Amino acid sequence: MKTLIQKNRLYKLLLCIVALLPTQLWAKDILTTAPVTYMIATQLMKGSPITTSYLAPKRYGIERLNNWYMSKGTEKALHAGKEATVAITLKALWPQDPLFIYARQGNIKLIEIDASQSLAPLAKGVATVTLNNGKSSIYAWLNPNNLGTMLSIVSDDLQKIWPEYATLIEKNQQRLLVDIRLLINQQQQVLFDKEIDSVVLLSEQLEDFSSANQLFVVKRLFKAELEWTEQDKLVLKTLLKESPHLWLLTSRKVSKNLRELLPDFKNILVVDSIDRWGSIGINNQHPLQRWLF
Repeated sequence: MKTLIQKNRLYKLLLCIVALLPTQLWAKDILTTAPVTYMIATQLMKGSPITTSYLAPKRYGIERLNNWYMSKGTEKALHAGKEATVAITLKALWPQDPLFIYARQGNIKLIEIDASQSLAPLAKGVATVTLNNGKSSIYAWLNPNNLGTMLSIVSDDLQKIWPEYATLIEKNQQRLLVDIRLLINQQQQVLFDKEIDSVVLLSEQLEDFSSANQLFVVKRLFKAELEWTEQDKLVLKTLLKESPHLWLLTSRKVSKNLRELLPDFKNILVVDSIDRWGSIGINNQHPLQRWLF
């Protein structure tokens, strides 16, 4: 009987302690909807009790998210917003970014951090690539130099929101910056070793990657392989036969159809566009792993 009374007293004491602790220690403090913003947030807050949630479905690419938020994601975003302090978006880079608009319905005090453009007098922003249709590419994170800019933007704001963790955030920022520099060196070394300088782009998502690495794009073929006409196939085969030094650059796994079309062609580089969580996600111990190739 005495043991039961002691347990009840201990339970009540714990409840009182929990009630006195800051609520952000128990809430999902930071909301994200893109792998790159999740990576940045989790790495900056590493070692703190601040949590980060990835709201998007694992199989959805970034360009499908608006439809998801308008239907199945509406309630999830609203409830997540109630518990959150910050939503990290890519609003300047991707004006259609739905995260903040939907999460704010659950919390009018929710703070938006735009990882692609700081809200400051001397604003920092990512370098963008203009596509053939005149629009800007939204895949700026495939340029590792942009990762450093995004990291700095988010770090500055998080330090102001949680000043008690400012020193930790700054330390984490510097650590990740070193890793980003190593990533740039690794990517450039691979391109140098394989003598990749002229490419045929099969994925529009890789425009940023090509621009960042100063690759000369000889041809762009962005249609899905199943939509390639016989003329498309003939032009591609002829081009590669006449210029065997060219490389195919794609964000998709090399298909059986492509192998059959080009059975003897080996110059194919697959670069992860990191536009969805997928089966890989973000490795918190090796956060830049998906940028390696």
